[in-house]
Amino acid sequence: MGEKAKPLCNWSKGQYVKQLEELKQIVADPRFVCRDCGRAAHEKKWLCKPVRI
Repeated sequence: MGEKAKPLCNWSKGQYVKQLEELKQIVADPRFVCRDCGRAAHEKKWLCKPVRI
């Protein structure tokens, strides 16, 4: 993936539906949580303000 990842915090509801398989990979075995919205992800690049959990 050459382009910068769009944080989950900025995904629209439609993106969650359309990209469900990608979302499953992003949130599997979460290591970070966003300070603002509480979403969790395996890599910090997927969150706006990641904090290690």
